[in-house]
Amino acid sequence: VGRDYERYVGYINEIDGGKVLYQGIVEGLSDLGRDLIVRSGGKTRIIQCKRWSKDKMIHEKHIFQLFGTLTAYRIDNPNEEVSGCLTTTTILSDRARKFADALNIEVQQEFPFTHYPCIKCNISGKDGEKIYHLPFDQQYDTTIIEPSRNETYVSTVEEAEKLGFRRAFRWQGETDAKSD
Repeated sequence: VGRDYERYVGYINEIDGGKVLYQGIVEGLSDLGRDLIVRSGGKTRIIQCKRWSKDKMIHEKHIFQLFGTLTAYRIDNPNEEVSGCLTTTTILSDRARKFADALNIEVQQEFPFTHYPCIKCNISGKDGEKIYHLPFDQQYDTTIIEPSRNETYVSTVEEAEKLGFRRAFRWQGETDAKSD
C-alpha cells in the first residue's frame, strides 16, 4: 500500500518535470525517511509519503523525522537547495501543523491515491531497444522515464505493445531471466 502511494506521488512529480529517485522503495528500511528525492529546476525536494486511513492523524513525530533527515541531507549535500514535504492521504494534528509551519516543511494533506498509468515504457541507453516495465518487475523502481527520449507511462500492456515496446526480460528471478 505504501509502495503504491510512493510510486503515485513520484509519478505526479515526474509528469511535473522532476527527476525522481524512489529512495524508500529501493533502500527499504535504510531510506532514512526519504521516500522520494525529487530534483527539478536546480532544487531538491525530500518527500515523505504516508498513505493512511482517514481516521488516523499525522502527529509531530513524523514532522520531526522528516526535518531530521532533511537536515542530514543538507549537511551531506551543502551545494544543493533542499526542501522537505510530507504528502499524506490523511490530515495533520494541529500541533504537527504548527511544527511543520515553524520548520518550513511543506504539507500536502488529504492527497488522494488515484488510478494512474503505471507501466513504464523505457528506451535502452545501450541499444535503443524499447522495453516496458510493470510495477512488480525487478528494474521498475530504478527505471527513469525521460519524455525527451520519447519514453512514457501507459495504462495497459496493449498500449505499450502498440507503441513498439516489449516486456522486460528481468521480470522473473534474476537467475531465470535474460539481462536487459
